[in-house]
Amino acid sequence: MSAARFMRSASRGRFAEASAALVGAGLGLVAWLVIVISAQAAVNGALYPLLDAHDYRNSWGGPTLAGAWATHAALAVPIVVAAIWVLRGLVALGSHDQESSAGSRSQWWSRPLALLLAAAGAVLFVGWINQL
Repeated sequence: MSAARFMRSASRGRFAEASAALVGAGLGLVAWLVIVISAQAAVNGALYPLLDAHDYRNSWGGPTLAGAWATHAALAVPIVVAAIWVLRGLVALGSHDQESSAGSRSQWWSRPLALLLAAAGAVLFVGWINQL
C-alpha cells in the first residue's frame, strides 16, 4: 500500500469517526432535552398544588384544586410515555449510525435523520427556554 493511499484511508476513517461522534453528541443532547421536558411534566403533574399555588378558577381542570391537579397529572402521563418511546427511537437511531460508521452495511438514512433530529432538538430547546 502506498503512503498516499494509506493517508487517504486514514483521513477518511478519522472523518467518519469525527462525524459519528458529532452525530452521537447531537442525539445525546436531544435525549437529555426529552428527559428534562418529560421530568418537568411529571413533577408538575405530581406536585401541581405545591408548584402553582394560585386561584384555580382559570386553571386547566379548575375551578377546584382536585380537578386542576387531576388534569395536570393526567396530561403528564402520556407525555412521559411518549418520552420513553422517543428515547427508544433515539437509541435505535444511534445504534444504526454507529453500525454505519463502523463500516457495516446499514441504512443510508440514519445519519441525515440524526442530523435532522439534532437540528429539531435545537429549535425545540430554544422555544422551550423562551417559554420559561
